[in-house]
Amino acid sequence: MITTENAINTLQKRFEELTNIRDPQRFNEWKIKTLQTLGHIYGADHNSYSALKNINCFSYSDRTANAIREATELIKGLIEDLGNLGLPVTSNPNTPNVNLNISQQNTQFQTTSISINLDILIEIIKDELKGSQIKELKAIIDSNESQEEKKKSFFDKIKSFGADIASNILATLLTNPKIYEQILLHL
Repeated sequence: MITTENAINTLQKRFEELTNIRDPQRFNEWKIKTLQTLGHIYGADHNSYSALKNINCFSYSDRTANAIREATELIKGLIEDLGNLGLPVTSNPNTPNVNLNISQQNTQFQTTSISINLDILIEIIKDELKGSQIKELKAIIDSNESQEEKKKSFFDKIKSFGADIASNILATLLTNPKIYEQILLHL
């Protein structure tokens, strides 16, 4: 595991090597080793890796002094940043990332969709049940029973209305085009 101290020590060695370089061939050899070091510390996608990779020195040009100066500034800056800030935080590719997306528009859409579905359900119940049967179900809902007791009473009451009532409500609900579309979207 790379520690901040190891990274600083390694970059310090690369810096010392750089101060003794005067010719393009030795600079290019140093650059290859240092790119490997930066790849280990930061990764090849980091901007410091790209910055060093873009510093060029050719044997047929007088660019060597400029390349050495640019590389020196880069390495000194990296050593200073590591000393002050520590290693950069990188994500582990083996650790799944948690992404959280919150969309107000999505929430509003779901709320609208739910209220439409409730309106449809209420309409179907009104069509399938008599007024007196609806009053009996409302009385169960308004009672002081626990949720479990209400559920059982509600179930028993619907059964007492006749075997076809519950299946008719369910069939009408599931074949409603608006409900059917929602079911297809979520399956």
